[in-house]
Amino acid sequence: MSDNDFTVGDLRRQLAFCNDSDTLTFSGGLTFYRVKSYGDDEVNIEFNEPQAFLDESFRKRNPHIQVAFVNTDATEWQEGGLIGEVDPTVR
Repeated sequence: MSDNDFTVGDLRRQLAFCNDSDTLTFSGGLTFYRVKSYGDDEVNIEFNEPQAFLDESFRKRNPHIQVAFVNTDATEWQEGGLIGEVDPTVR
């Protein structure tokens, strides 16, 4: 386990003060999709907004951007379920 790992126990402790009926919201406009199990000891929390592909030239120009999520309501879909070009310009 690395120093960056966040366990289910960590999440439970963070949410211990919450009531079962409390609403969870996520910063940045993300919306919850599902929790998926990977193997025996890894759980992934997924969001409705897919992660954008940031090409190498964008990453070099914007080293402070680690990830970008795409609002699929404003995109065109390609064959095979892929999202078309999206402009991740930083202003």
